[in-house]
Amino acid sequence: MKHLILISTLLAILFTGCKKTTVDETTGANPTTFVSATNETDTVTYTPFDGKYITSSKYILIDASRDGGVWWFPQTGAFSAVAHHQGKALADYLRSIGYKVHELPRGAAITTELLNKYSYIIRAGGFGHYTTNEIAAYESFLSRSSSLLLLQDHLANFPNDPLSARLGINFEGVVSGTINSFQPHSITEGVTSFNYLVGSVIKNPDPSKMTILGSLSSTNNGTTSLMGAMGILIHPTSRIFFIGDINGFEAVQQPFTSNLVKWLFS
Repeated sequence: MKHLILISTLLAILFTGCKKTTVDETTGANPTTFVSATNETDTVTYTPFDGKYITSSKYILIDASRDGGVWWFPQTGAFSAVAHHQGKALADYLRSIGYKVHELPRGAAITTELLNKYSYIIRAGGFGHYTTNEIAAYESFLSRSSSLLLLQDHLANFPNDPLSARLGINFEGVVSGTINSFQPHSITEGVTSFNYLVGSVIKNPDPSKMTILGSLSSTNNGTTSLMGAMGILIHPTSRIFFIGDINGFEAVQQPFTSNLVKWLFS
């Protein structure tokens, strides 16, 4: 009898230890943490992350927690990656070329534990406050070999966000137009124009800290100057690309988007 009880106990422990957690395929985490991406009723058995990086599986986290409405519009309340929103075309494009895309809903907290699960992040928007711990989480993410696409938007009603400011990317203003001035790079290869819907710019970029790849022109009292609209931040460990217009990038303008994805996430 004792042997039967012991065997039953061991089997129970064995099956419990081998149990996989049922989660949304597009998250690999607790289903309530992210927004479902393909079919909100689909679940698969998936081994928990256990804090390991998942770069090899081509996962991209889209941090739309501070989107200010630009990524998730017109959605409010409960957010759905399946339903229409302004960022859907870009997210779906990334999925179509083989990436697993996780979209953070508005108001989600950024933690080191969360960001440590990824090596590829798109930060969509900077309207709102990041806590000291959230900035520290991004700094931890960038301290290893990671890739960050920093999307900002116009700053008519908000100051530059703390993450961009911490990185030394000083976005400002409200600017629209067509970018026709590009610096030679694999990202800009074959790109002749980029429709900049309404965004912010960097008026006095420091060439020792960043490489501006696309500029908009401004004329004041007969003098024309160039304002940095997109570029590469020089960073010791990670690849960082920034652009000041979310809507323009959400439009998946080609070949620019394809070039950038290859450079940043490959």
